[in-house]
Amino acid sequence: MPKMLIFDIWGRYAHYKKIYATTSALSYIIPSKTSLYGYVGAILGLSKFENAYLSSFLPGSCHLGIQVINPIIMQRINTNLHPHDKGLIQANQNRKPTTVEYIYQPKYRIFFTHKNTNLLDELEAHLKNHTAVYTPTLGLAYLLSNFEWRATVKVDETSQQETQSISIETVIPRDALESFDLKPDVGNEIIEYSQFALEMNTAREVTDRTDVLVDRLGNPIQAVVNRFNFYEYHGKKHHILLF
Repeated sequence: MPKMLIFDIWGRYAHYKKIYATTSALSYIIPSKTSLYGYVGAILGLSKFENAYLSSFLPGSCHLGIQVINPIIMQRINTNLHPHDKGLIQANQNRKPTTVEYIYQPKYRIFFTHKNTNLLDELEAHLKNHTAVYTPTLGLAYLLSNFEWRATVKVDETSQQETQSISIETVIPRDALESFDLKPDVGNEIIEYSQFALEMNTAREVTDRTDVLVDRLGNPIQAVVNRFNFYEYHGKKHHILLF
């Protein structure tokens, strides 16, 4: 597996709509893998025409992990939408007041690797220089995002053969979980999401989904898993799951 880039993304608000709707009032608490394709595509300046950027993320070419940094806080805000279209209204258009759910002050750590080393090198340069071709956002066009490069590391993958539990710092795909081994002093608040979008074609049709487990407080999850990824940073070994 090639090198892995670690970077943080954050903003004042985020909204990640349900995958089955053009516009939805409810939001996932974390970005889907496909929405992060759009985020990386914006930094790199990949073409949005007919969703051409998605051709750079063919199934199996990209693996990433998501860690919650700021505890998840949801806020519901009255938002004026187009009555028959997506997005915010203009001054001369009718209003459709809708209560929309937003994530307040979200911050996530992204673990990103790609088989295309040129794409990976270009993304690394943008992250280190804090530059982007297009403005990255957190789900919706008006929810602006900042980002910061954290590290570039070597990542490895292993299959867990024994029943020993380990501390996982990222979101856990359901198919990787064997059992929980939660510690009372950690105070986990775990949510399971079904039908989490993993892959999407240029027609914006979701082609692969999974269920994921997220700790909304950002605490590590102690669990027995059938596979995991790990990297070392400043002498400490970190366990994560890429999907």
